[in-house]
Amino acid sequence: MVSSTVQYLHPADWSGARNAWQVRQDLWRMGRFEWVDARGWQQMVDDGVATVIDVRTPPEVKPRELDPVTEMPGEIRRIHWPVEDINHETFWERNSPYPMHPDAYQDTMETFGDRVATAISTVLDAWQNGGTVLHCTAGRDRTGLVLGLVLQLPDIPGGAADWDEQQRVYASGAHGINEHHRTSPIPHPYESYLEPDAFQRELSDRLASYRRFLQEWPGDRVLELLKQNNTQ
Repeated sequence: MVSSTVQYLHPADWSGARNAWQVRQDLWRMGRFEWVDARGWQQMVDDGVATVIDVRTPPEVKPRELDPVTEMPGEIRRIHWPVEDINHETFWERNSPYPMHPDAYQDTMETFGDRVATAISTVLDAWQNGGTVLHCTAGRDRTGLVLGLVLQLPDIPGGAADWDEQQRVYASGAHGINEHHRTSPIPHPYESYLEPDAFQRELSDRLASYRRFLQEWPGDRVLELLKQNNTQ
């Protein structure tokens, strides 16, 4: 049973950014970068962000009607590394309309483990050299998958996360995008805002699944995945 008193991470104060949270020193998560406006980008630079890692598929990387017209500052490097192959038809059939729950994480690992491994290594390399932001579209599930595995590793700054930290990291992403659905003037085609009681039930289900997944992927297994990926 997941506690209803899960604490969230400290939100990042970046104008326009949705679902943006500080995970650890110099490591953040957020939703799609196109939401960030010019002032938000400058705030990110001021906070020491040097790299933004985008794990969306190529068709997702496009402006939307209400996005601000702005550019990523030259001080920030963008790395685009999709953790999924948009052309893998059977994966998308199994996870239609898209993977939206930790229940899909193991399928993602079995299908695209090499891509996830590269995303993990990319985060580790960038984080070692400066402030790093990881995002997908909502900033919830693909971001949660990669960050969850990063935080299993023993040699990261601060050491491996315990379950209390892992659930804060995932819960923050789930809460943040639910709040976005509450305030967004454009309805999402598949998801909608959940009132607090319904959200807590949904979060409990998500966290239970997330915990099972992380138990299957302890730090030594993640390290072995990275080692195998580096030798391919």
